[in-house]
Amino acid sequence: MPRVPTTIRGDSPRRLRPSTATSRRGRLLVVAAIVAIVVLAAGSTAGAAGSRARIGAVTGIVVWGPVLPIDSGERLSWPSQKSVVSVYVQGDQVPLLTRHTGADGRFTVRLAPGRYHLSAQPDGVSIMPICHDVTVTIAAGDRRHVRLWLDTGVRFAPASGVKPADEPSGAPRHFHQGIVGTTRRGPITPVARPGEPNDAPCAATVRVFRPNGALAAVVHSSAKSGFAVDLPVGRYVVDPRSTGATSFDRATPFSMRVARGAWRFVPVMFDTGIR
Repeated sequence: MPRVPTTIRGDSPRRLRPSTATSRRGRLLVVAAIVAIVVLAAGSTAGAAGSRARIGAVTGIVVWGPVLPIDSGERLSWPSQKSVVSVYVQGDQVPLLTRHTGADGRFTVRLAPGRYHLSAQPDGVSIMPICHDVTVTIAAGDRRHVRLWLDTGVRFAPASGVKPADEPSGAPRHFHQGIVGTTRRGPITPVARPGEPNDAPCAATVRVFRPNGALAAVVHSSAKSGFAVDLPVGRYVVDPRSTGATSFDRATPFSMRVARGAWRFVPVMFDTGIR
């Protein structure tokens, strides 16, 4: 009886099944796709970071005022104003972009490096007040802050009783020009006696503002020696405040011009309301 040849499993080379080879190729393609996605994502992140580094920003606030030529004593008021801010490329007549501020008057715009002109107008139909525009230069990564002033045209009365004064002694001065003065309160009795003063020295806080409402200085006035404030050349609004927590004394804010190298003396009188 003839013998049937047998095949030993290890005698012939092992072959992969078609399904197994396809599976391995699929896994390799998936890995390659993941690597490509990671590389693209890294490049995109780096590009975005580079783009952010090339952009600058302008933050700001829009205020309007003065509100009244005579302050009620509560505060000098250049309140914030809800507005529309327009940004122009320097020299252009059509705005590059516009932004609506919040109710607090604040805004932020992101800009490429360059020179820009910023203007504002009240949010709504209005021809007043008139904006004092601002020009800014932005470099890559810069963050600039601006203040846009909507001018009502109201002005404070000039100070009365002003006369030349010597430079005050004491603390060192930077500008060597400014305002000195005394603070008094009166009447202090309902009936004035002949030959007797009906006012008295008092302590106070004196705030000095630029015409657009920006605070320039705050100084304390003592009952004994008064006050002195060193200022750059320019025009200012001086707002005296009584320091008494329960005081009803009021003094009217006034405008004053500081000339180069000159000191001016002004007497400040607080009205007690006694009659």
